Amino acid sequence: MKSSLGNEDPPCSALAGPERIANLDLARGLAVMGILVINVTTMAGPGLASETPDWHGHATMADWATFAGTYLLFEGKMRAMFATLFGASMVLFLSRGDPYQRAIGQARRLLWLAVFGYLHFLLFWWGDILFTYAIAGMFALAFAELPPDRLAKMGIGALVFVALIAAVEKAPILIAAHAVHDGTASTAQANLIAAWDEAQWSAASEKRAEYLMGFVEAIRFRLAEMPGFPFRLAGIAVFEAFPLMLVGMALAKSGFFTGGWSREDIARLARWGLAFGLAWYGAMLAYAFSQDFAVTTAAILPYRIGLLGRSAMALGYLALIVLAAPRALTSGIARRIAACGRMAFSNYLGSTVLMTFLFHGWGLGLGERTWGHAALMAFVLLGWIVMLAWSQPWLARFGIGPLEWLWRTLARNRAKG
Repeated sequence: MKSSLGNEDPPCSALAGPERIANLDLARGLAVMGILVINVTTMAGPGLASETPDWHGHATMADWATFAGTYLLFEGKMRAMFATLFGASMVLFLSRGDPYQRAIGQARRLLWLAVFGYLHFLLFWWGDILFTYAIAGMFALAFAELPPDRLAKMGIGALVFVALIAAVEKAPILIAAHAVHDGTASTAQANLIAAWDEAQWSAASEKRAEYLMGFVEAIRFRLAEMPGFPFRLAGIAVFEAFPLMLVGMALAKSGFFTGGWSREDIARLARWGLAFGLAWYGAMLAYAFSQDFAVTTAAILPYRIGLLGRSAMALGYLALIVLAAPRALTSGIARRIAACGRMAFSNYLGSTVLMTFLFHGWGLGLGERTWGHAALMAFVLLGWIVMLAWSQPWLARFGIGPLEWLWRTLARNRAKG
């Protein structure tokens, strides 16, 4: 078998063998903890809070430093890791047992995941990724039988294509924003950016008002004003999640997580992925600073322009985890992080419940105050402590996370029906 993606099929043990793959659990645990670093900003504030630290006009130096660090190391990377790991997990699930029955079972699981994702949005928070993953997973499922080299080429090719389309689509707006900043904009450019800025601020104001509503009031608002939002979000985000799932499938099939790659190849992926991703995001951050974090520029750069950088960095992170896992998992803290990963579904949704309880009107209402990025890291630390404290004892007692159990039970009951 080749040490990197090739045409050869990996040995059966690479896919079928032990029920849990420790480095996958460790990677999921780090991803579910890391995604809270960014999500907390848009649970305590509007979407703009994840794009600029000074959306409220009084950011401190600590806020700027915290924002720069999280922008470079976390923004989008944990989401990209999740999507890649989701694809890897799909391949591992499909490899155990009858392929047809497993495919039917995976389709049922994805349908229930969409239900969970919509309820996540409806009951708590707009930034759900589960609904998108369910849709992207349905598309990825159709390609699950392809060899790893084809999956990798398709996934990487799709990422490059989507990035090019996004760059072409948003280039006129970024050029206009640059001209406005320099004072050289035409009337048409000035009007375009004024409209974009107004839309950003209007959305921010609406979101803050929504967060202060009571639980039932907020549900009624989302049902009345934005019932199709998960579909609209998925219509955009699926073009990132689907290619990354194909890449994750390729990694799993090639034995990346199970000893099928040489350490030299994994280390090379880590070096190049991290170097490329940091350079990409460093350039975006420097440009945003040069534009004084103009609202429209700051909003467009990370999600639309950052795709290739965060994807490369996510692969670099995964390579580092695979390299470090054998030694790291001998430590207690790494085993606790891996336990968080075994319960990633419960921890992902649980962190939303905890943070929205803290910040939104149905709970303590702390979001009525404007929080700087540095102060929000205290809430991230609280979330991490809770995840690390409960996951391992729960698994020792029950063997499976509560929402993982519910998801599995619902899918199985559907099968029996």
